Amino acid sequence: MFAKWGLTIDYLNEPFPTEEQVAINVDINSEHGRLIMYKTIEQIHHEYDGQWVFLINCSEGEHNSVAGGEVVLASERRDKVLREMSKYRHEKSDTYIFYAGKIPEGVSVLL
Repeated sequence: MFAKWGLTIDYLNEPFPTEEQVAINVDINSEHGRLIMYKTIEQIHHEYDGQWVFLINCSEGEHNSVAGGEVVLASERRDKVLREMSKYRHEKSDTYIFYAGKIPEGVSVLL
């Protein structure tokens, strides 16, 4: 059984997830009119490798690290993500920006 957002689906009766079952993790945020989906940090690193990623509605994992969230911005250009972040300044949630992937050779990171 899988339950999320008050919906329960029995996967044992279906050989493959139906379109409805796959869509269970998708929600429409009517405030911004965007389609959003929660993803784990591992999924994000795999899907957005080599890009800057901005998350909202983050969840906390072990040792106060970010376990996942809703990807709202992603780009290979950091400046583009930083400019677009201002649209989400009124979000009432935890946010997180990071580079998904290995830092390229010849690039220095200042903390």
